[in-house]
Amino acid sequence: MHAQVSGSSRQAAPETEEPWASVLRDRGSGERALLCAVLADAVRCLTHTIGGGPKDQARLAVQARRWVLKRGEDWPYSFENVCAALGLHPRLVRRRLLGLAREFERGR
Repeated sequence: MHAQVSGSSRQAAPETEEPWASVLRDRGSGERALLCAVLADAVRCLTHTIGGGPKDQARLAVQARRWVLKRGEDWPYSFENVCAALGLHPRLVRRRLLGLAREFERGR
C-alpha cells in the first residue's frame, strides 16, 4: 500500500487503485497532460465508456487494444513511450488494461 504524507497526517491510497490512477489525477499541463489524455482515452475505449453507438465503441475498443498490445518505441505516442514518460511500468499497465477489457466483455 502506498501512503502519502502531508503535514502530520497520513493518507493511504486504496489498495485496489489502478496503477495509473494517481498519474491521471495529477495530470499537470502541456505534454504531460496530453500523455495522460491519451492513456485515459485508451481506458475509456477499452471499457466502452466513450460516447457513440455500439459499433463505434467496438471499433474504438479494437483500436485501443491494438495500441496497448503493440510493442516497441518506434513513435512518440506508442503505448510504451506514453507509459515511460508518465513513470508507469508498461507491462503492468498493459496487463491491467487488458484485464479491464476482458471484465467489461464478460459483463456485457
